[in-house]
Amino acid sequence: MSPVKAGNSYWMESVPPTSYPTLQDDITVDVCIIGGGITGLLTAFELSEAGQRVAILEAERLASVVTGHTTAKLTSQHGARYARLSQELGADVARSYAQANQDALQRIRDIAAELQIEEAIQTTDAYVYGTAPSSVEALRAEAQAAQDAGLPASFTTDVPVPFETVGAVRFTDQAQLHPRRLLIRLAEVLAERGVQIFESTSANEMSFDDQWTVSSEEGQVRADNVIVAALTPTAGVGSNLFEQMYCHQGFVVAMPLGNGQTIPEGVLISYDRPMRSVRVIERPEGPLLQVTGGAYVENPNIGDEPYDDLEGWAREHFDVGEAEYRWTTQDYSTADGLPLIGSLADDGLYIATGFGGWGLTTAGVAAAIIRDAITQEQVTSQYRDIFDPARELSGVDSALISARTSSGTDRDANEIIGQLTPGDAAVVCSGGEQLAVHRDNHGELNVVSAVCTHLGGIVLWNKSNSQWGCPCHGSKFLPDGSVVNGPAETPLADKKDLLNE
Repeated sequence: MSPVKAGNSYWMESVPPTSYPTLQDDITVDVCIIGGGITGLLTAFELSEAGQRVAILEAERLASVVTGHTTAKLTSQHGARYARLSQELGADVARSYAQANQDALQRIRDIAAELQIEEAIQTTDAYVYGTAPSSVEALRAEAQAAQDAGLPASFTTDVPVPFETVGAVRFTDQAQLHPRRLLIRLAEVLAERGVQIFESTSANEMSFDDQWTVSSEEGQVRADNVIVAALTPTAGVGSNLFEQMYCHQGFVVAMPLGNGQTIPEGVLISYDRPMRSVRVIERPEGPLLQVTGGAYVENPNIGDEPYDDLEGWAREHFDVGEAEYRWTTQDYSTADGLPLIGSLADDGLYIATGFGGWGLTTAGVAAAIIRDAITQEQVTSQYRDIFDPARELSGVDSALISARTSSGTDRDANEIIGQLTPGDAAVVCSGGEQLAVHRDNHGELNVVSAVCTHLGGIVLWNKSNSQWGCPCHGSKFLPDGSVVNGPAETPLADKKDLLNE
């Protein structure tokens, strides 16, 4: 049995990391793309084909952060999405959303064929399945709404899983993929075309006069256009948009399928809660069953429970071995359920975010829309307006964000700290302040403010990666308060002077 690889995905383990240089000079290009995940790389591909000079700045390694920890489904079926879109925003919006995603799905297939790496993508069907009899009516309505939107959808009772269901919405001719196998090859082609790729290069500051200047630690990029294709805002760009979005996290386990287990065909997600999403990862040493569960993390000490729950569910429904991989996913959703893609102003600044957990397909949508905006093409003119980041968003989720921001604990510090063993952490109250307390492996305490420096949410402990995370917009911090990723830019304040152990 292989030991579980906690925190790292199969996608990261199965493809070697990239090694592109750090930006150390001043350069001038037509387009600077901030973020080297699937959105940034696909957009670079589209723009380089259009003759644009492009540079990519990636703070870590290509396709290693959100893209490297995805569930890797390439589909226009985004849960039970189309009935809601039709009811709340109208049938025209649902049709536009459907067309945008179907176009993106086909475009990514075409790129894989052009690069001769079709094996990175496998065609399959996608299902939203139900297990409760009360779900049948909603599933039938979703199937009809998807059909009306022009999608290859139908209601079926033939669901390819070894447990009882009441039916499903089936989308034909969808896909699953190995994201890094596709994208690492794509990056090689981009470099051959003259796209300048820089890793370990953070965009620390941006300014605009007649052109944009994007500054890193040791160099600058001058560009007519800047695309922020990172999960969180960079150098303050688009930070106000995060007041209109919320963060959600998913937990993923991958477990080897038993020799006698029929391999589920398709990518599947449950309609009923708790959410369970299933796909199979084919690999030379035998297939893995990937199971995902989503959660808004509300427990002040996140340990192994989400993973244990998923593994227990998998063993109950499939013949599987011990988990070999555990990882988390993270994304943002908007109030109306539509991503934010397009221009933030008339000066060549673009953003792509709020993909709602369906970022692989929607990355293709973003690449096409932003390509058209920069090159003044009209390929996406039928649907790009529904993604406009300048549109008015309702405040339907403001109560959720407000609740997270104002949450806290009244647990007494002295009572809790004495129970912390090395590696444990908790949020406690002392002197009227919310404190994030962690005991390291040497028994020493890290004590910092539990109030996120972005918009004031109370951070929560994630034991799987030994980090504090804010449930509002996903900022992450080390035990000493240092920022791992934004949107927060300021560390959690040291508060050790408030405690006397």
